Amino acid sequence: MTITDFHKTKQGRIALYVDGDFAFSMDPEVFAQWKLTIGQELSLERMEELFSQAQVKAAKEKALQLLSYKEYTAQELERRLRRQLQPEACALAVERMEELGLVNDEDYALRRARDLSRRKLYGPARIRQELRRLGLDRELVEQAISLLEEDDQEKIRSILAKKYPDALYDEKARRRAFSGLMRMGYQADQVRRALDCLEEGYED
Repeated sequence: MTITDFHKTKQGRIALYVDGDFAFSMDPEVFAQWKLTIGQELSLERMEELFSQAQVKAAKEKALQLLSYKEYTAQELERRLRRQLQPEACALAVERMEELGLVNDEDYALRRARDLSRRKLYGPARIRQELRRLGLDRELVEQAISLLEEDDQEKIRSILAKKYPDALYDEKARRRAFSGLMRMGYQADQVRRALDCLEEGYED
């Protein structure tokens, strides 16, 4: 396989041509490391090695770019990178981000669980569902939920007062409150207990 041309793209990468056809592009750093020249012969194995190195470099750069805008779990980041790059390169890039401390699923799980609990007032079941949807490991999810210090009954009473004030007087409203709280991740017996306590307080 013969390198027949290369040039810098508008994106600042080096486009490589082999045997007259475009092969792939790479970061200038990778290009410089390989000291590539027109007319240079590369075996298939060496070409594959070059391509893999170029992909890993691109994956790391893309990962850093993505993380500069928002936080990702390891699985989310790898899934995002795989839209454009090789799976092996993406896995290595994510591993490097973890080494740098830019991706930390354990820390993310706890902070996200606290946010969902305090800001959205979700119950454990809904928090578990949301964290698993983000690709977090089941063990990390359960650990994060176990560390929450919020009082679920207090949260349910707060939700009832703000969103379902008519639940004390109207059976239809009570059913809506029950369904809504279940969707928010609370257990049926917790919701019933909170409703019963409110009714008892009202009767008093």
